[in-house]
Parts: sequence; C-alpha cells; structure tokens
Amino acid sequence: MEVCVLFTSHRVEMLEHFKDYAMRFDEIVIEEPRDDMFKDMLEGKITVDSYVEKLNTSFPVYSKYQCEMLRYLHGLGKRIYQIEPYLEILERIHRSIERKEELPEDERSLKVREIERKVNEAWIDYQEAFLRKDFDALVEATVRYSKADAERFRIRDRMRAEEISRVIGDRALVEAGQIHVLLPKYLEELGFRVSTVNLPEMISKKLGIELYLNPGNELTIKYMLGEEVSHEEARLLSARGIIYISLIPKKELLPSEKDPYPHLVRENKVAKTVRKLDYEDCKRLFYRIWSKY
Repeated sequence: MEVCVLFTSHRVEMLEHFKDYAMRFDEIVIEEPRDDMFKDMLEGKITVDSYVEKLNTSFPVYSKYQCEMLRYLHGLGKRIYQIEPYLEILERIHRSIERKEELPEDERSLKVREIERKVNEAWIDYQEAFLRKDFDALVEATVRYSKADAERFRIRDRMRAEEISRVIGDRALVEAGQIHVLLPKYLEELGFRVSTVNLPEMISKKLGIELYLNPGNELTIKYMLGEEVSHEEARLLSARGIIYISLIPKKELLPSEKDPYPHLVRENKVAKTVRKLDYEDCKRLFYRIWSKY
C-alpha cells in the first residue's frame, strides 16, 4: 500500500497545487470528519453553497473552493473520503452534551474526553489572561496549551492513520495540515510506503524565499516529537507566537495574478519578523498592539 501525504493549509492559493497532485491518484483522503451531506454535494444533489453554509468551519471561502474542486475530481471518477476520526468522536460527544444524553464510554471516546479536558483548561487560562491583558500569564498559558495540544495532535494523527489503513485501497493521496508531522510515521508503522509533499515549502522554493513557521506551531511540533525544550525557549516561542497571531491577516484572501500567494507571503513575512524579537520585545509590542483596541 502506498500513500502520499500532502502537507498543505486551508488557503485557496493551495488548491490548484492540491488538484495537480490529486489528478495522479484514484483515491483522495481529505482532513475532515464524515458528514451525511458530503456525498450529495459531490453528486450535485445539493449546491456547494448550501453544503458549506451547514459546515462548522473557520474557513468558509476555502471550503467553498475546495468543495468545487472535489466535485470536479469526483466527476472524473476519483474516490474521495472524509477521514478525521478524532473530530468525529468530539462532535459525537458535543451532540450528547447538547441533547443531555449519556456520554460515550468506549476507549477512544474516553481518550478524546481526557485530552480535550486538558486542552480546554489551558484555553480557559489563556482567555482569562488575555482579558486581564497579563502578557506573562498569557505566555505561561500558551506553553501549557502547546503541551496539551501536542498530545492531542499525537492522538489525532494515530487515530487518523489507523482509520486510513481500514478504508483506502492500494494507493492514495492524503491531505494533512502542516502540523500533522507524525501522520507519515504512523502510516509507515501500519505498513504503508509513504512519500510526502509539503506545498508551502514547494511554493516558497518556487518564489525564492525561505519558509518560516508560525512560532506557536514550532513549539507544538517540538513537543509532538518529544524534543527537549527549556522553559525559557518555550516562553520565547509562545511570546513570538502570540505576536504572530496578532499580526497575520484574519480575513480569507483570494489569489490573483499579481498576488498569487497572499497568505503564504504575508504570513511568512510576519513569521520572519517575529523570529528577531526577544521576550521583552514581544511584551512591549503586545501592549502596543492591544492599546489600540
């Protein structure tokens, strides 16, 4: 069995390259939980717009363009699978809570509930520190969140690898966010021959620029890989990550002939800039940014 893990991001500018690679495979796995309407959307029984409206997505513009691409690929006879079991389990837990039903007690659900408890505790600390505008407390909460998030990504990637092994045939393209660095390793452990393509890296080389990571993701990946990280380094990367998130564009941008990679270029410039900041620089800049609000 052979898979190509395609590292990408939820940016419209990535989709043309995604499609280029998808054309080489009969099976395509996207990084989304299963839903009942997906097949109807692919077959044209419901519109892309109506499908996206019902999605719980932070990237509605990307989702619209991706669905149009997937519908095209489906029309060519490609088999497309939604595989993200961790998020499916999490959605099931949330539905049980909303309906005041008993929570699922199987082993995987209990594992998801435990890691989500850790992540949510750190997230609450983060929000409280943010509301107080306490930068030092915000950084400490970010470090704790990154540790919990790293554990969550390890579980997500393993669950996803296991589900992929049960679903696909001999050869498939597998979509993955850039932070899912353990997915190829877990797939190899399950007997797959694995190759990888990193679209942001490929595009950066094409543009002749060096690619810089979001510092917050860099810290999370270090924890995911079990690297030794001093508390001082963790605080610095977290501080830089807070500034990075504050400065990158929040609105989804569309590529154009003059600006074919609006997100990659802007986000990379911010990542490169914040790498030059020390902790106190980040602290001063944080208060300067948020004094405007």
